[in-house]
Amino acid sequence: RLVSKRDIGVEAFELVNGNLMIEATFLDPYHLIRLNLQIEPDTKTIVAAISEFGNYPHTLCPSIAEKAKAVVGLQIKRGIVKEILNAVGGCDACVHLKELTIDSINFAATVLIGYDFGFGLMNREFNEQEESKIFEKSKKALKNTCFVYKQKD
Repeated sequence: RLVSKRDIGVEAFELVNGNLMIEATFLDPYHLIRLNLQIEPDTKTIVAAISEFGNYPHTLCPSIAEKAKAVVGLQIKRGIVKEILNAVGGCDACVHLKELTIDSINFAATVLIGYDFGFGLMNREFNEQEESKIFEKSKKALKNTCFVYKQKD
């Protein structure tokens, strides 16, 4: 029997200034949390972050929304999950904001994967290439992220 449900939604937008905007929501019976990140694609740096708690179980929860700003200046690269854990994780933050931030960054990395090869944000042309070409271009960035990209050092 179904007793509850959690939805995490993440959307990516290209802004007029060329930045990537990630809009994410976390929704369950007790929470509605929104996170907005802006990322500069050339450097893959988070340049803006804002969060709001629309629904929450405890009166102190909204005071944690400001923690989202702690990810500003982080660069999407290997090790960013650990940096996110330090910025918005732990007992001085919110496990759900941490989860939402990590999901947002993982999606942003996917959207940015073809950018360094001149394809722009989440470009169809990059994804329509032969699998071997996509693999060759992305193997360094995706090294050891999953079974397909598993490499021995």
